[in-house]
Amino acid sequence: AIDDRLFRELVIEKLRGIEIENLTYYFTLHEGKFKYFEEFRPIELTTITHEQHPPIKDGKGTEFHEKGLFSTGSKYLDEVVGGYRKGSFVLFEIDSGVPPIFHQPSTTVENFLMQDRGVIIVPCKGLSPIYYFDLYTVMVGREKVSKNCKIITISEKPQNNQHEPWIIYTDSDAKHFLETVNRVIEEFKREEKDSILLFFSFDKIEADFGPENAEKIALEIISKTRVEKGLCMGTTFPSTKINVRLKEMADYTLKLFSKKGRIFFYGITPPTVIYNANIDFTKSHPKFYLTPVT
Repeated sequence: AIDDRLFRELVIEKLRGIEIENLTYYFTLHEGKFKYFEEFRPIELTTITHEQHPPIKDGKGTEFHEKGLFSTGSKYLDEVVGGYRKGSFVLFEIDSGVPPIFHQPSTTVENFLMQDRGVIIVPCKGLSPIYYFDLYTVMVGREKVSKNCKIITISEKPQNNQHEPWIIYTDSDAKHFLETVNRVIEEFKREEKDSILLFFSFDKIEADFGPENAEKIALEIISKTRVEKGLCMGTTFPSTKINVRLKEMADYTLKLFSKKGRIFFYGITPPTVIYNANIDFTKSHPKFYLTPVT
C-alpha cells in the first residue's frame, strides 16, 4: 500500500532457464484483467505535428457551467475529480523522478487556451519560458498561445521582449512581482477573457523570493482567484518548504510519483485510488490517460 491506497507490485526473483530483465512489475486487475504498466517513454514533441487539442467545452450552456465547474481538459481526469470548482486552488505535489511533461497541468492549460481564455504561467525551476511556449504551440497552435498566454520570468536587467511579447519580465521584488501579475490579469480582462488560469510553480517562486514572500504571494493570488472565480494551479516538489501551507490552502491536492520509469497519480483531496498515468503519442493529438490500480 502507498498512503493507505492499494498498490500492486510483482517481484520475480528467478525463472528456471530464463534470464529475467525486469525483476519488478507494477500491475492492475482492473475489469478483471491482469495488466502490467509500461515504462513512460517521452518523445521530442516539437519533431512532429499534432492536431490541436480538442477542447472540452465548459462555458455557458454546458453542464460544467451549470455546476460552477471548469473541465480539467481530460475526459479521464474529469471522471476522477469531477472538474474543478470555479475560484479554486489546485495543488500538484510532484515527486522527484517525474518527467517534465508531467510538471504542468497540460490538459487544463490547453483547454483554456483553445477557448480563448487567459493563461498566466510561472515556469518550474530549470525549465525555460521557451519550453512552455514550444510545448503549448505543438498542442494548440502558435496563434492560440501568442494570443492567450503570458509567461512571467525573473530578470534583474531590463529586457526587450519585442520578438517574444508572451514573455513578461519582472524583478525579484515580491511586491513588483504581484503588481506584474495583477497588471497582466487586468490586460486579459480588457480583452474580455471570460476566465483566467494562473499556473504557478511554487518551487521557482520560493527560490526567487524566499519561503516567507512565496507564502504571501500564494495567499494573495489564491484569494484573488477565489473572488474572481478563476482557477489557480500550483506545483510543488519534495524540497518546496511552503508545501504544507499550500496544502492547507488547496481545494484539490493531487500527487504524482514515479516507480522505475512508470508514472502514478492519486488524489489526496478528493481522496482517490492510485492510477497509472501515461500519454499515448500515436494519436493525432497526444492523449493523456489514467488506468486505476484495482
